[in-house]
Amino acid sequence: MLFETNIDFEPVSLKRHRHRLKGGTYDPSKKDKDDFVKVLGGFPEDKMTKPITCVLDFYCQRPKNHYRSGKYSDLLKDNAPKYNTNNKDLDNMVKFVLDALNDKLYVDDCQIIEIKCRKMYAEKNGYIYAKFEEIIENES
Repeated sequence: MLFETNIDFEPVSLKRHRHRLKGGTYDPSKKDKDDFVKVLGGFPEDKMTKPITCVLDFYCQRPKNHYRSGKYSDLLKDNAPKYNTNNKDLDNMVKFVLDALNDKLYVDDCQIIEIKCRKMYAEKNGYIYAKFEEIIENES
């Protein structure tokens, strides 16, 4: 099975679970995960059950200070960085997507045996390219 899509959702990092004073824990990323799943829309009827390879490309929106001002405000400054090395950690963005899709696209994220991921700047709005592919094992 193959699942491949562009998700119109600004990449976010997974926030660590928090502990309450009176006991118990809560997930501060729950609302973001729910919004992510809503934006993504429908899932295949059958969840993936075999080992999975995953490609995730995170395209983050550039900060306003990367752009010129005035009538050239749609052009990048000469000193605007090419690579996105700011703010969000790539590993936490990957964890966010994998946790959000857990028990929706696949049974459990422990099925994922390979991840290829990148963090880049988008030309306009941020989005995520995601490709999940089940590995079909040959029977001998």
